[in-house]
Amino acid sequence: MNSPIDSRALRAVMRHVPSPVTVVTLAGADGPRGVTIGSFASVSLDPPLVSFNVGIESSIHPHVAAADRFAIHVLHAGQVDVSRHFAQPDLASRSQFVDIAHTDFDGLPVLSDALAVLICRRYAVYPAGDHSLVLAEVEAILDPALDALPLLYYRQSYRIPGAEVRATSPV
Repeated sequence: MNSPIDSRALRAVMRHVPSPVTVVTLAGADGPRGVTIGSFASVSLDPPLVSFNVGIESSIHPHVAAADRFAIHVLHAGQVDVSRHFAQPDLASRSQFVDIAHTDFDGLPVLSDALAVLICRRYAVYPAGDHSLVLAEVEAILDPALDALPLLYYRQSYRIPGAEVRATSPV
């Protein structure tokens, strides 16, 4: 099994893994910026670290690499349009926030009505193949709306969590 992995085969396998849908916003040199991210994960509780990946060929990459702080928005099931909006690769800075409800929090653009918002400081950025892995330290959590269902991306479409599944035998 030493043959190289076909990227299409890996992509097909990864479609079977549900991903959280988040939007990362920041204050860029040319104004506020945002991008939809599906690679968000918790890394550590002490210190409180989270991570996300961003493609090195993407137009947002230089802004993310230069930013000291981020707002990471965990989207809820009613925010598919927000996710799609920030997934558009060629929107200019100011165009990204036209008709998108948001406020300013200590210089960061914060989207309204997210399931949760994590205010983070860049901890480290590591090269990771055709992406950069961004580690961010959580500094604050803004008014989470914990009663909403999270938005997931699974098999190339938006989803919500289904029914709870229980083990059939004790471990």
